[in-house]
Amino acid sequence: MKELFRIQNSSEPVQPVLLFQASEKHLAFAITNKNATELIELAYCSIENINLEPLNEFLNQYPVLKNLQFYDIQIAFSGQHAVFIPSAEAEMTDAEVVVKTQFGNYDGVRIVSEKIPEWQLYNAYAVENVLWDWVHTIFPFSKFRHQSTLSVKQMLAASDEGCLLVDFGTYSFSVLAGAGGKILFSNHCSYTTPEDVLFVLLKTCQQFSLSQQTVSVRLSGLIDMQSALYKELFQYFREITFREAGWHTGNTGNTEYPAHFFTSLNDLATCVS
Repeated sequence: MKELFRIQNSSEPVQPVLLFQASEKHLAFAITNKNATELIELAYCSIENINLEPLNEFLNQYPVLKNLQFYDIQIAFSGQHAVFIPSAEAEMTDAEVVVKTQFGNYDGVRIVSEKIPEWQLYNAYAVENVLWDWVHTIFPFSKFRHQSTLSVKQMLAASDEGCLLVDFGTYSFSVLAGAGGKILFSNHCSYTTPEDVLFVLLKTCQQFSLSQQTVSVRLSGLIDMQSALYKELFQYFREITFREAGWHTGNTGNTEYPAHFFTSLNDLATCVS
């Protein structure tokens, strides 16, 4: 396990909320106040594989996860194996069959299906059993969902010009396309070069007749404005913005990390009741 980012605030949290995120290649958490306007603490680590060793190492490295009494705990599974199913079809379809047909028949996972009523969709996805059991043992009263479910909720009513929500991790990125009030496409891809990302986005635009000149490309996650990746995207798309986290960093004085690095964690805060 390798720590990539760490932010700590010296102020005492009031009604602290834990936002926890996990995928096959990373573990991350943020602690905020109830309204998610102030960031108290954050850590983001890359891992080789999801198993008990990095999970327990993560827990031991950040004892605040065990020692602080949280007002609310929100979990986001952000694995690659997720697929949207229209509500009308979901009632007649076995979610496990859909996921395993899409991504292959493999063992050691739990298939979960969650409803997204605003878009008349279900999100069917796989979570490794070891991660599922660990989360429900360590955080037994937490609420959980898949990260792509949160992304759909950020799409709002996609305009006719279309919108691409693109979020970057350390080794992969997710893309969600919408237009005309509909979700068109969702995918999670690994990448090694800017050209890999560009190919997927251009292919998505071509497939769904979205103009590179007018489609809104909203970026978040681990992408820097000075990077070769951003400069490559800027050559092909005109409407690029960064989707930034809504919290401020209180007394940390931290200006090192752009606010959009941790937007996907901040999205979990919208689920706090």
